[in-house]
Amino acid sequence: MTTNDTVAVFDVGGTHARSAVLDGDDRLHDLAVRTAPSWASCPGEGAAALHRRLVDLIVADARRLARRHAVSAVGVSLGVAIDARTGMTVGSGPLWGDGAGHRFDTVGALREAAPEFRWTVANDVTATAVALAAQPHAQNLRRLAAVVVGSGIGLRTIEVGTGRVPTNADTGLQGEIGHLPAEFRIGTREIVLPCDCGATGHLSSYASGRGIDRILRLLAAEGTPWLAADASLTSQFAQAVAGGEQGARAVLEAVTRPLAHALLSVLSTDAEIDRVVLTGGVAAGLGGDYLECLTARMDAAGLYGRPGSLADRIQVAPPGAEPALRGAGRLARSGAVGARSWTVPGDNPKSYSVVMAPDMLASGRSRLREAAGLGTHGAARRLVVADKRVWELYGDALTDALTAGAGNVALETLVLDVDESSKSLAAVSDLVDAFDRFGLLRRSEPVIAVGGGVLLDLVSFTASVYRRGAPYVKVPTTLLGMIDAGIGVKTAINYGGNKSRLGTYSRPSRVVIDPGFLRTLDPREYRCGLGESVKIALVADAALFELLDTHSRALAAGTPDPQVESEVIERSIAAMLGELVGNLCEDRLERLADIGHSFSGALEMRLRPALLHGEAVAIDLAVTVMLSRNRGLLPPAVADRIIRVLADLGLPMTHREMTLDLLVEALANTSLHRDGRQRLPLLQDIGRAVFVDDVTEAELGEALAALQARQWQVVS
Repeated sequence: MTTNDTVAVFDVGGTHARSAVLDGDDRLHDLAVRTAPSWASCPGEGAAALHRRLVDLIVADARRLARRHAVSAVGVSLGVAIDARTGMTVGSGPLWGDGAGHRFDTVGALREAAPEFRWTVANDVTATAVALAAQPHAQNLRRLAAVVVGSGIGLRTIEVGTGRVPTNADTGLQGEIGHLPAEFRIGTREIVLPCDCGATGHLSSYASGRGIDRILRLLAAEGTPWLAADASLTSQFAQAVAGGEQGARAVLEAVTRPLAHALLSVLSTDAEIDRVVLTGGVAAGLGGDYLECLTARMDAAGLYGRPGSLADRIQVAPPGAEPALRGAGRLARSGAVGARSWTVPGDNPKSYSVVMAPDMLASGRSRLREAAGLGTHGAARRLVVADKRVWELYGDALTDALTAGAGNVALETLVLDVDESSKSLAAVSDLVDAFDRFGLLRRSEPVIAVGGGVLLDLVSFTASVYRRGAPYVKVPTTLLGMIDAGIGVKTAINYGGNKSRLGTYSRPSRVVIDPGFLRTLDPREYRCGLGESVKIALVADAALFELLDTHSRALAAGTPDPQVESEVIERSIAAMLGELVGNLCEDRLERLADIGHSFSGALEMRLRPALLHGEAVAIDLAVTVMLSRNRGLLPPAVADRIIRVLADLGLPMTHREMTLDLLVEALANTSLHRDGRQRLPLLQDIGRAVFVDDVTEAELGEALAALQARQWQVVS
């Protein structure tokens, strides 16, 4: 057992120091438990001496393990606050007691004492979160919160898709909830107790292992009948709780209440936390009774959810899981080059606005000038990149809207005749040359892109890579651009016969939407936009689907009531942005907005120019509906209704050249794009979907045959 993935691991808290070897298959060997050197086990010693003891213990045990397993990397999980920016430990009530600001270079001390090892040191809750987020059943989560309830209390949130643990830019810390103020009552009796840090009335004063022990000692001294002073108080407490002793249950309710309130605050302010996992001696020792009481306290306080809904989100780690040891091992492997590592806080993500601006070219001209960053004073220049057909129809009005008849704005216009084949490296090169000729300033002269999805993609991609990012404003002029392609942050061009193979994530300065452009839109292009509206309605807005169904004939003809059209556009935008916000850069690859985009890219590229993007999306949706129906996920009546609405909107359900081989190839390519898994959204109802990873070639063949047998709308 001497592979490069084999590491020695430690988990040191305020009570115990655990050590083991973690092999390449994530199995633990030689697990040992010792008493941790702390103010409680070594009374009278100062923090510096305790820190020295800690280093000596870890080094001695690492050398013992290395003699048996030939390890060279060591991962250490510590129950201390660690500044993620510097690696310095900044305090630990359970280990070092009171006196905030105990700063030690623990990893430096370990390297100095045992330079033969590659050392990685992490906070115990961070290590726990890393291990929990790596588990297969956690991969569909957005964020996970790990909560260690042991000698102290700590919490960490981790982004499952990226493994990132966000920290405060000023302190390098996160989730030190054990020192939040808390009130404690048993019944009507208020009790104030100290925390290990020296202060009183903290969450750890009552809800941690040491806090509970203080409470039990107080109750035992008062003669509580179910506690005997000459036996382990915590064991008696656990037995009394399990036996239904009312007094013990009252204590359990009291000690879980402060933590319940703290967790509610975390969950209500970070809506992306999909799961909370409790670990540590308290949670493990009291098990199901502890979890049941904690979630009951949370339900009693309320989070505007259905009663019992928290049970789906809050779990206790199974006995023997040892997530802190496993997480320390994972971190040690990732840092095996031996150099000190630094966490670089990311910039706060910039927001952008999507603005509805009806009649923008007449009475609403100020909206376009504002979006373009054009004031009323001082000279300014702007480069406008516009679709040829749009400029022929609206060039004069756009020029007037941007300049407002003033002489202080100099416009230069680049008019492009584009189609899907224009999304190429050659077109990007030409556009970069145009930026250079204009002398585009890097920050203060946003490019104004006016056109459909192809032009917006081309300009957005080029601006995002020009001088590592130039600002741009998007003015979509097609329905598809207004509700889908123009409102997100993904930019892309095609490459090697593959749709959107090269791309970036880049936020526009603003998106300005005027439905008035739709009056001159080609009817087929209009219907393509309806395909994207159906897509987002199916997974995010059942009321939008009802609207599309009710008015399908008028929408297909391009002659809807203006109020209906406006509602379709606004609901589509709101639903789409609702799915994108919080995952703009696709850190999570399970995206409901990807429905209709599992097969459509390959179909569009293989069958162009006969098939437009929105039509390919509609065919993809039809295949997805059949897959969902055939699996028994989607009721047949609902499947038939969706197919009918697509047909009523003038959208195709199949193509004469669409073959099973093409569908299989498309899904295989999509799986590569989704990190090796299908992550295929299948429908359970209108507005409800589930992700699957196991669609077979036979299922695709059955779905294709079902569509072809129905003789629905076919594109040839």
